[in-house]
Amino acid sequence: MIEDEGRQGTPRLRISHALAADATQIAAIAKASLREPWSAQAYAEELSRGHARVWVAREDAASGGIVGYVLAHRIADELHVLSVAVEPPRRRRGTARALLTEALRAEAGAGARVAWLEVRVGSAAARALYQGLGFREAMVRRRYYADEEDALVMTLALQEAQIGAPIRARAQVVDQRREGQSRRIVLRTPHWPGFAPGQFLMLSPGPLGAAPRLDPLLPRPMAVYRASPVGHGSADVEVLYRPTGRGTRLLADARPGETVGIVGPLGRGFPDPAAGTPALLVGGGTGIASLYELAARLAPSASPRVLLGARTADEVMGLADFRSLPVALEVATEDGSLGVRGLVTDLLGRALRAALPATVYACGPTAMMRRAAELAAQSAQPCFVSLENPMACGFGVCLGCAVPQAEGGFRLVCRDGPVFDARRIAWEKQV
Repeated sequence: MIEDEGRQGTPRLRISHALAADATQIAAIAKASLREPWSAQAYAEELSRGHARVWVAREDAASGGIVGYVLAHRIADELHVLSVAVEPPRRRRGTARALLTEALRAEAGAGARVAWLEVRVGSAAARALYQGLGFREAMVRRRYYADEEDALVMTLALQEAQIGAPIRARAQVVDQRREGQSRRIVLRTPHWPGFAPGQFLMLSPGPLGAAPRLDPLLPRPMAVYRASPVGHGSADVEVLYRPTGRGTRLLADARPGETVGIVGPLGRGFPDPAAGTPALLVGGGTGIASLYELAARLAPSASPRVLLGARTADEVMGLADFRSLPVALEVATEDGSLGVRGLVTDLLGRALRAALPATVYACGPTAMMRRAAELAAQSAQPCFVSLENPMACGFGVCLGCAVPQAEGGFRLVCRDGPVFDARRIAWEKQV
């Protein structure tokens, strides 16, 4: 059964794969939502099966409280969605849509070609939600359920549906505030497709054709910090940035109620760490914004260690948000105003010496990422970096974001990145 969606509330959701310890909470939600719920033991057994795919939505990453789940089976290139449920107080807030979007996006990226499911013919809300995601009616199974209600079989061709495909929209500013030397802007974005940690947006400040902020500047690429569903497929998308040039200063002038042009999410996000391998996240300066969602999604299962660095305490982005996550957090500032005095790569060197193996994820100034790549290579550990090269289009047309490759030739940050295996980059040519 799928729960209905609507307008009430704007929960903070963190969607990730379920843990074995989540079985009891999942069973409680199922009992409150489904006519034929499974037991906690049954869910625990499902979580141990290799073909099971279970995602959960946590409203508070620090407490780990689960507010909804998706249970599916992956068989070859097919995904069979068995159940989706959201706890009653959290319904009508876009939670079910967000869960399904992430599940479908992840499995499509992993090679699944078709998704299918059964839904009660009398469940109008569930059918509408599925149809809104692109599912189509295939057949009816008579007296399928224990109470003899018919089931409607629905299917979705994942490779054709373009789950998570970028959108082009006008997003309304709902909040804009200063945080130290940075800004946080919240954009109410229609038809939000979900995103992978590490993806980015192209933002154009000001309504098109409107004075006083009509400006010929090209859009600015900015990392998606996080997104929270608000119902009917819309989401409040957060971006952290620092006003440094004319384009970002124009964005800083945007007030609640005004609109910003948005294209995205774009690019390839961070890959998952190897099973059982801890993650080391290294963020410097404005690159910190690219890592928050990755830390939040890895927190329940991968025990990530987060290392943040900046010149001063005022330049450490999103510090309160990172502190709210169940992660091991360390900070370095060049002037010693917060955490240890020094560079974030100093923290990385010590962390790699203390805990191996590990997967390193880095985003920040080029010199910082190059040093992170060197340290990871010296320890024979994988390292993935998110590059912040300037770009004009975001789609691979302008060729302005070319990255020299170690084996020769170039790759484009917008199309092939922004996340790259650090070993593939010709760092001596990267500026």
